[in-house]
Amino acid sequence: MSTKSGTLLAWHSKNHGIDVLRNAIRLLKSKGHPIVRVIYLCRKAEPVTVGQEWDGPSVDVQTLPVSDPSNHAQIYEAIARQIIPEVQNASHLHVNVSPGTPAMHCVWLLLHAGGAFPNGTRLWSSQREGRDGPIRIDSVEFPISTYLAEVREAASVRAPVAQYDPEAKSPARRRALEDLMRYAGVAGAPLLVLGERGTGKTRLVETIVATIKRRSNVVTVPCGALDSTLAESELFGHVKGAFTGAESVRKGLLGIADGGILFLDEVQDLPMGVQRKLIRFLQDRHRRYRQVGGDKEMSVDVEVVCASNVSIAELAKRLAPDLFDRLSHLIVTVPSLRDCREDLADDWVRVWRELRVTTAVPADPPQHRLLAEALASHPFSGNLRDLQRLAVLVTAWWHGRSEADAVAHAVSAWRDVGFPITNVKDASPWGDGTRRERIRHFQRGLAEWAKERHGTWARAAKALGCDERTLREDAGE
Repeated sequence: MSTKSGTLLAWHSKNHGIDVLRNAIRLLKSKGHPIVRVIYLCRKAEPVTVGQEWDGPSVDVQTLPVSDPSNHAQIYEAIARQIIPEVQNASHLHVNVSPGTPAMHCVWLLLHAGGAFPNGTRLWSSQREGRDGPIRIDSVEFPISTYLAEVREAASVRAPVAQYDPEAKSPARRRALEDLMRYAGVAGAPLLVLGERGTGKTRLVETIVATIKRRSNVVTVPCGALDSTLAESELFGHVKGAFTGAESVRKGLLGIADGGILFLDEVQDLPMGVQRKLIRFLQDRHRRYRQVGGDKEMSVDVEVVCASNVSIAELAKRLAPDLFDRLSHLIVTVPSLRDCREDLADDWVRVWRELRVTTAVPADPPQHRLLAEALASHPFSGNLRDLQRLAVLVTAWWHGRSEADAVAHAVSAWRDVGFPITNVKDASPWGDGTRRERIRHFQRGLAEWAKERHGTWARAAKALGCDERTLREDAGE
């Protein structure tokens, strides 16, 4: 039986108040789960205080902006934003799902299925047997898992590298990550990931895509670094004597990627000869190919993922038409950081923790007014690389200075080095491509903006004087 002290998370019970909490703590202790801290949730309409008569563990009362206790979305949003970040480091977390409305019960289960809680979190249901019977608490077994749970679990066992939260706050990033998780589940179809430099395309492939495809072996090919004369040999391999200098058999990157993912980074830089050979490889469902100089067909079990930092229109010009057609079925565009400013505070925390290499700076990044202003206005031409540069500058200025002084010097140095925004897809508000493509881009942006501003598709449609179905179609739903 476990005797490790833990944290209890629960809603305030409107009808029975602190008694429900007290009984849950007592029963959990009897099962070998002593509680030393309670995070006690209540709505603004029902403020809660723990009186002086309380003789239990420390209670942290959290008031959440929930006006309607039956609104699933409102409850989910409040807990996800305010509570989940606070319990991420809790080693022994227990959640009593019973207090509150049925909608509140449901949200606990959804969060658990989505992997939002730390590994090892236990769900409990406290009930009274009959009107006057004894009170019991039972473990809730809810083994349902989702893509979100798989991605978060995989992230938790990796080194502390900066990764996007799969439930992003900004509509643009949230839609992109949802598309990425959905498309990564399609076996055998190449996946194309577009985005500016520094948006984390490689890391997304190595984390989210690899997790969903359940293929840990990701062989990354920086296409721009391939030697044009030896590119076919590097990718497909060669037999001994295939050409001058081929003194032994070369397996090739395709062979090395067997059972995993072949990731063609900056695919627009592939030499044309390799592109033509890759077309034949992709159109063969059995993934057969021949090594350079060989007459024997090889076959590999490989998922192909490509990435590019140029626009889809530019990519179409630089790839062989048949190759572009085969790569453009499943396209995900990773938005720039300046288009996801709602997520920047979380991005800053993750980048800081990844780059922290000395205990001379705090584990959590500084949260200073100057930093907030800089994050709100910086163009982020380098995206995550700009955040990394800021973290390094703050670290460099930290020693021997106050936090405010260190941040001021770092932000000043950060702003002094300006980089132009290059290779930006849709840098113009009118998008890229033909007139029809630009109109489509504007319609999608307008629909997303209206939904974000008015809260629901119905209210957005009413404000714009159109029907809800039109807006949903414009947004690509």
